[in-house]
Amino acid sequence: LGGLDAVSTFIQEIPLSEGWGIWSTYIDPEEPDMASVFNGIVNDLTIVKDETGSVYWPMFGLNSIGSLTKGKGYQVKMSALNTLVLEGDLVPFDYNIELDEGWGIVGYLHQNCFDAGDMMSPIVNDLAILKDQNGSVYWPSFGLNSIGNMCPGEGYQIKMSAGATFNYPASGGQRFGDFYTERPIHFDEPINTGSNMTIGFPEYAWESTLSIGDEIAAYDEDGRLIGSTVYEGNNLALTVWGDDVTTDEKDGLVEGGRIIFRLWNSATSIEQILDIKWTEGAAIYTTNGISIAGQIILGNELASERQLV
Repeated sequence: LGGLDAVSTFIQEIPLSEGWGIWSTYIDPEEPDMASVFNGIVNDLTIVKDETGSVYWPMFGLNSIGSLTKGKGYQVKMSALNTLVLEGDLVPFDYNIELDEGWGIVGYLHQNCFDAGDMMSPIVNDLAILKDQNGSVYWPSFGLNSIGNMCPGEGYQIKMSAGATFNYPASGGQRFGDFYTERPIHFDEPINTGSNMTIGFPEYAWESTLSIGDEIAAYDEDGRLIGSTVYEGNNLALTVWGDDVTTDEKDGLVEGGRIIFRLWNSATSIEQILDIKWTEGAAIYTTNGISIAGQIILGNELASERQLV
């Protein structure tokens, strides 16, 4: 029997970094209960959350998630780097995944990486936005794919404008050009707190011409940096990070908090506050919110002293 058994068993190793991430699996384990799934690495686990906000929180002996759902993804916070190892049957790549209207977390069922646009093509008309664990987006209405490839082990937050039954297509292309995203050199990079919102800056909204390499940052009212990105010559999505509910200190914006945006001019090294009129949303933080600027005016210049490290 052992020999037969070995044939049907697949193994997936999912590296989980310290801090927040989103994971999923193409394995259907024999023991799908969340406590069993994380049994080997529970000492490095802080919390697992599903798309409805149910949790597996070992410190409090809580498991309101219950068992793994095939085709779904999960947020995770790790206190140290470790590898989640799953063993069991293979979930077919084209398994029916029920996506409700609004936000959810979708798993990835292929064993290879494929382009996010190709993978989402069956539901593109009902897809508002797809986000990875770093807040990068596939945003069809904006013509943006900063995710590049979807990959095994990763999970993705997804917002649907209508419910749909989704099946991954058999294959797709791979985006090699998209792995490299320009990183800010002037502004710091924010910490991933596990919850974020997306700010859209359309190319047409800028009243002044930007130069490639200019940087945009978001701050809260306490002057804490909560988002930064580099202008690369097209529509721009800026990820703004909220407060991490699992820590005592304030490390991001709370619901309803005001966001202040600054532009750093790479040629003159001058920072300016952005004065924005919104076509959707506002400069107010809401978890998984989407705000889109309609008109962006460069405001007051700020003395830009480079911080000494």
